[in-house]
Amino acid sequence: MLESGLCNYVLISYGHSALSSDSMMQMLTDLSGDDAVFGHFGATGGYALAARRAMHTFGTGPETWKQIAMGQRQWADLNPQAVMHGKTMSSEDYDHSRWVVEPLRLLDNCLITDGGRAIVVTSLERARDLKQPPVVILGMGQHDQPAEIGQALTMDGPTGAKKAGEAALAMAGITLNDVDACQLYDCFTYTVEITLQDYGFFGPGEGKDWFQGGTIAPGGRMPVNTSGGQLSEAYFMGLTPLAEAAMQIMGRCGRRQLGPATGTREPRIVLCSDNGGILQSHSCIILGRS
Repeated sequence: MLESGLCNYVLISYGHSALSSDSMMQMLTDLSGDDAVFGHFGATGGYALAARRAMHTFGTGPETWKQIAMGQRQWADLNPQAVMHGKTMSSEDYDHSRWVVEPLRLLDNCLITDGGRAIVVTSLERARDLKQPPVVILGMGQHDQPAEIGQALTMDGPTGAKKAGEAALAMAGITLNDVDACQLYDCFTYTVEITLQDYGFFGPGEGKDWFQGGTIAPGGRMPVNTSGGQLSEAYFMGLTPLAEAAMQIMGRCGRRQLGPATGTREPRIVLCSDNGGILQSHSCIILGRS
């Protein structure tokens, strides 16, 4: 475990081709193993099972996920590096997008992209001598739910986000009220909802109301995935949220920079997540200003 203030994210850079589209497709297919003979293959099928279960147990559904997809697309429209920059999304666009695996539509799915992203981690002492202001790791937590998705009892929560978030907040010595923004692993829109729910931003069944009115979009009270996220910027696994959190705290995000320009709070503390398998593992990390 890392003590508060031990490490910092001090540099973000972009490289070439970290994972090809063919490799990504093979990885997603391998997730399903023998289930493929029954027509269940790839990550979308597994998350569709989780999302369908959540529709039954706490009444979520496409009307909630639409708010997530649209909110993140608004952020992407402020990010010239986003794959979906300039491609606005209306409510009708979401409703008319094709099914991939019900209840998940194409616009509920993350992008598949080639590319690379790098983050430099060093000591606070060294970071203070560098060009960019340091970003400090305040807290970390991780929790795994190892059950296979077909047998799991946690598809509708609590996922590993609950204990991972509690551990990270405790290490940082803060509460959710201190968090200015969230940069979350958003392989699917439902992942964003269940992650925020398990962190405690709202209770089961309260997501539909919580997301209404642009809560996570520019001008909202809790910005989420301000680069556009994996849904609308690019898929770089856990580096998509971590890179954006670091850059926001450094003040390097241009038109999408949190603060007065986007009608949001200045980013002093940002909560990030990463998710493994099909809701089978979860990591939470909290970054802040030094």
